Amino acid sequence: MNWRPVHLDYILDTYNPFDKRVLLSLLLWIIVISASIAASIQIVPDDWINPSGQKVRLMDFFILNPAMLIAVITLFWFGFEWAFIPVFLSMFIIGVFSNLDPLWAILFGMSFTFGLSIYAIVYHCIKTDYTLRSVKSVIIYIVTSFIASTASSLGTFIWSLEHNITAAETASIWNSWWSGSFLQAVLLSGAILFVFSPTVEKWKSKFFEIPSRSEVSTKWVYSTVVLITIVISVFIFSSDYLGKKRVSEEILQLENLTSYSVTTALESFEIITWVSIWIVFCVGFGAIFLISSWNNELKEKVVERTRSLNEAEKKLKISLDEKITLLNEIHHRVKNNLAVVIALLDLQRMRNADPNIRRVLDDAKSRIKSMGFVHETLYQTEDFANVEFSEYLKRLCKSLETTLKAPNKDISILYECEKMS
Repeated sequence: MNWRPVHLDYILDTYNPFDKRVLLSLLLWIIVISASIAASIQIVPDDWINPSGQKVRLMDFFILNPAMLIAVITLFWFGFEWAFIPVFLSMFIIGVFSNLDPLWAILFGMSFTFGLSIYAIVYHCIKTDYTLRSVKSVIIYIVTSFIASTASSLGTFIWSLEHNITAAETASIWNSWWSGSFLQAVLLSGAILFVFSPTVEKWKSKFFEIPSRSEVSTKWVYSTVVLITIVISVFIFSSDYLGKKRVSEEILQLENLTSYSVTTALESFEIITWVSIWIVFCVGFGAIFLISSWNNELKEKVVERTRSLNEAEKKLKISLDEKITLLNEIHHRVKNNLAVVIALLDLQRMRNADPNIRRVLDDAKSRIKSMGFVHETLYQTEDFANVEFSEYLKRLCKSLETTLKAPNKDISILYECEKMS
């Protein structure tokens, strides 16, 4: 079962704003947002909010991150925009509670939505079963989850640099972040998708008219790659800014400056660099894969369209041959019927000695013969747009000569005509 999102703008454009389906969807969305925020605040560990903590429960938080769990499920069942708001607001509030500046809290929340966008891009481009009913779909889901987890882990450096966390602690948080998110996506989100997705799809088909998925174009692929590159650049430059700020603060405190402090700050840069290189590599490889998949899909469509056209041409040719055969049969029947009528008129003429009756019968016979000549001319013409009229005129004149001739009359009809149509 391929990914079939029900976008918010589609629902609002298709249905009346006061339709119960629209109201129920918006109400459920508000409940999901509220539950996501409440669950995140409730389960977030104390050492996450307290920068001086030991970070011992970070792995537990990322393995059971309610906001991200709800967001991934919502994304696959309904669409990206339904999942974007709950996880962003939840992580933004946690960032504010962690004493982050509002600007950095926004960027911190965006890191989670960056991971969601990886899912949306992959499943929009690749037609695969998101309910994990095949080995191929499971492999694609696991690989996508791994890339999405590492992409969302860029928020680690925003949080760590803003709170002056050492390189070792930053590496620990980063490892907990991406590995915990990955395990949650595979073990929890994957299990929920496998069990409940078929039922949800039936429910969606029952209450909504599922729109057809838009085709992937080269413009869409390029714009997506550019957008992801911009997002990565924002995280890299933000981390660079925070790192330089941290080094500057260490240098200002010259009396407490140690080589360890400077080395720690530089090690944070190194971690950011390697993670950024990895994500850029994934984006580049993903772009190549998407363009290749798009080209292969285009080739398949061309082959399928060519096959359909060939089959349609064969059917059309068979139908045309049948119609030609039928038309030829109709021509033969008309010709035979006209000949029968002429023969009946001849018999009637032979039985009547009255000159007036014979004259009427001859006139009728001439008219029918003229009709027969017209029919024969049309029958022998392949191009009905250009009918050879001169041949018809010659036959008509000869027929009139034969009909009008008598023993005591010598009638000759002279005609001069070039080929005309």
